[in-house]
Amino acid sequence: KGKKGKKKKKKGGGAGAAGPSQETMAAAEGDEAPSEAAEAAKKAEEERMIRLLEKCHEERIRFGITAASQAAASAVVAEAVRLDAEADEAEEEAEADKEALAAAEAALDEARAARDARRAAA
Repeated sequence: KGKKGKKKKKKGGGAGAAGPSQETMAAAEGDEAPSEAAEAAKKAEEERMIRLLEKCHEERIRFGITAASQAAASAVVAEAVRLDAEADEAEEEAEADKEALAAAEAALDEARAARDARRAAA
């Protein structure tokens, strides 16, 4: 029996095969499409940001927000945050005081019980 040989791949360009120069052109055209899409996406994002900025500006005017009123509001918020932190700290101190008082009362009860036990033994 004869060996079955592998068929060799044909090299070279037939009518339907793309040659090396055609492959580079196709790759270049493929590269242009993503860059054009990226450019279009970038432009759309810029337009969206401009519309958002315009909307924010219009709302600031409509609500009468000025730099001074915004600074005053920021100061009020900062003060509220500071007071909230102080309140949290005061609550923690009160809880610690409550625990210390409970421990002191327990120690006092133990001391009284020990005293009563000594008196009863005497």
